[in-house]
Amino acid sequence: MIIHKTANSQLISEFAQDVRAGLMESKKNLKPRYLYDEIGSLLFEKICLQEEYYLTRTERIILQDFSPDIVNMQNDDHISILELGSGSSDKTRILLECFLSKQKPLYYFPIDVSHSILYGTIHKLSTDLSDLYIKGIASDYLEGLVKVRDFITSNHNLPNKKLILFLGSSIGNFEPEEVVNFLRIIKNIMAKQDMLLIGFDLKKNAKTIEAAYNDKAGMTAKFNLNLLRRINRELGGDFRIGDFEHLAFYNENKDRVEMHLLSKLNQQVNIRSISETFFFKKNETIHTENSYKYTLRQISILAEDSGFRVKKNFTDKEKWYDLALFSPI
Repeated sequence: MIIHKTANSQLISEFAQDVRAGLMESKKNLKPRYLYDEIGSLLFEKICLQEEYYLTRTERIILQDFSPDIVNMQNDDHISILELGSGSSDKTRILLECFLSKQKPLYYFPIDVSHSILYGTIHKLSTDLSDLYIKGIASDYLEGLVKVRDFITSNHNLPNKKLILFLGSSIGNFEPEEVVNFLRIIKNIMAKQDMLLIGFDLKKNAKTIEAAYNDKAGMTAKFNLNLLRRINRELGGDFRIGDFEHLAFYNENKDRVEMHLLSKLNQQVNIRSISETFFFKKNETIHTENSYKYTLRQISILAEDSGFRVKKNFTDKEKWYDLALFSPI
């Protein structure tokens, strides 16, 4: 097992700079990547278990139904599997087991910002799947992808052909103009024979979508509010968590769910490490995350604009969710 880590001091410095910049904006915002610290990642795993959160359940059904097809589309070539934002790799295990029925050994490179979840995932999968060789990368998506590519290139005994996984509809957290740039960078890292499997949440009834981000158990609220707790822990903030509340709604004009943290009263917050005090009006919000919803046509256009073509869309029967298999043009 090889774990590459980005220096903690560097991460905290970037966090501080981004918090300062986001809270200085007229419409306050924080980057969604900072929702996923150790605690946030664990809370997100709990969100995925909630009855209202159809995304994980539906993606799992698609993987159960179509993993053999995804494996067969690799043309019996031996491949290495890379995963961006792997988390617990619980759903991914379905695909890994299917590949292992045809390819042994199988090399799997999970990439995740959470060190503890990554260690736990590697331990569990290594224990359960003896022919699976795992090397974890603790970093952000693109840095991790480059490290894995270079590692495979320098080790000639590893399968050079790669299948990159980006599951969980995380692509929806990117702004439309950012998605194309992000996918183009990935394409430039990929080889011609590689493939990319991406999870997209599809447009559907607004009530169904909104319920997924407002679960009755309050896990999404805890996940969102944890971002303020993280600022308090790591940057010396004095946010009073009880003075903010979780707000999530579907913006039909922009085809996205918006997550905010709403100030319940007029207040001020000091963040010691950046020597700044921020003022909040009652009902003012901090915009923390968007989750865009797509149509199959939009996915096809997105692929073309990014230098890919869609080899296959794997959807559930209700067409609530899509696993799109991209190949570079």
